[in-house]
Amino acid sequence: MELFLAIFLKIIPLYIFAILGFVAGKYLNIDAKGIGRLIIYIIAPFVIFEAITHSNLSLSTFILPIITFLLCSIVAFLFYKYGKFIYGDARANVLAIVSSEGNTGYFGIPIALLLFDQNIFGIYILGTLGVTIFENTVVYYLTARGRYTVQESLGRLKKLPALYAFAFAVAFLYFEINLSRLMDNFVISMQGAYVVLGMMLIGFGISKINKFSFDYKFIALSFVGKFIILPLLMLVLVLLDYYLFQIYSIEVYRAFILLSIVPIAANTVIFATVLNVHPDKVSSAVLFSTIFGLIYVPIIIVFLFK
Repeated sequence: MELFLAIFLKIIPLYIFAILGFVAGKYLNIDAKGIGRLIIYIIAPFVIFEAITHSNLSLSTFILPIITFLLCSIVAFLFYKYGKFIYGDARANVLAIVSSEGNTGYFGIPIALLLFDQNIFGIYILGTLGVTIFENTVVYYLTARGRYTVQESLGRLKKLPALYAFAFAVAFLYFEINLSRLMDNFVISMQGAYVVLGMMLIGFGISKINKFSFDYKFIALSFVGKFIILPLLMLVLVLLDYYLFQIYSIEVYRAFILLSIVPIAANTVIFATVLNVHPDKVSSAVLFSTIFGLIYVPIIIVFLFK
């Protein structure tokens, strides 16, 4: 019970940011698209650069982001195909992204800091890198394809600053270039802005939803992907390693599971809003999954740490 309360209290501020975003969106005429562009094109590249340059990537650990990238991509592909079958329109694209990407950053990092020592936290961060790469390639492309042609979507993907931030970060790691303390502090400040604005954008999106437009079928399918299929796939990998390969420790397994159980990523709202592809449906799915995660995530973690 003590662990449950500690985790519960750790994530409450995230919900306060979302509530503030809702109030601002409702009464202050906030430009959600402008905030989304600010996050995607200005803030996110710095956050990605910081995460990668401090992740100590090596050949032995490089498989971790690959695992999370592939798992998310598999779930996205499955739900994209199923969405095309049942919807036949752009709803399939946004169903694919909300069912496959978790809020490993805004939501997961504060919990990981609470639960793990520095070594296991580093493992968690490596896992989030795979999700970040997935988000800035597959998620962005799928969202854009809900409105644009393949050629136009690839053109937009090439303009995404996060890709270049990733390339620069890898170059900095390879050549062992260190940032000055001043630059480090600047990027850390950007991380704070990323969390606050990202969670507030959920509130902005929710404030624009027509209360009669909730697509319960869409939300239910997104829950199946995010809270059942993705965690089960991760659990299968954990069990395979535990019984056959025995590469990782129990603590690392817990980090893997945390990566898979967090709610739907807030950044799906950002992409859907900026690209104008069913932002109302994405916002409602994120809303319900975030509310559900307030109880679901602490319960699963308490079970894992028994």
